[in-house]
Amino acid sequence: MITENLYENILLKPVRNGAQELFAISGYASSTFARKHLLDTVDWGIKVNLLIGMPGKRSDHLGYLNLIDHFENRFKGYYLQGTPPVHCKTYGWFENKTPISGYSGSANYSQPGFFDQAQINQLTDENPEDIRELFFNFVNRSISMEDYVPDEQQSYLSPLELR
Repeated sequence: MITENLYENILLKPVRNGAQELFAISGYASSTFARKHLLDTVDWGIKVNLLIGMPGKRSDHLGYLNLIDHFENRFKGYYLQGTPPVHCKTYGWFENKTPISGYSGSANYSQPGFFDQAQINQLTDENPEDIRELFFNFVNRSISMEDYVPDEQQSYLSPLELR
């Protein structure tokens, strides 16, 4: 179980070991954090595929659109639609189609999720192929961030409405 240096161990170390593409499912995420990750790995040109599984106000939407524009083919994002929402946090790394490493646990794709000054999270080894398969299963219930229209937010249920 990994509880320390999550950013280094989960999001940078696989890149240094040859990983080129990340498939991430996160209940919640931050465009600011995604920007940091993309900038910190700019020399490697990694691709981040992010699926956000929990409903919300999508206040970061313009930030994600900026990432799509700024990082061209390096960032692809999706919002899960409908119920049930997905609260998993999984990260699967690949070099081309070859699995490199995978992790699952409690860390959202965000600053508080990966830096222990804000909160303690844990991630454990997981099969990256299972993560990628789960990612594509959820993409079938998702809308691309590029296609999302903010005034459609009424179709997203808040966590309180799901009880």
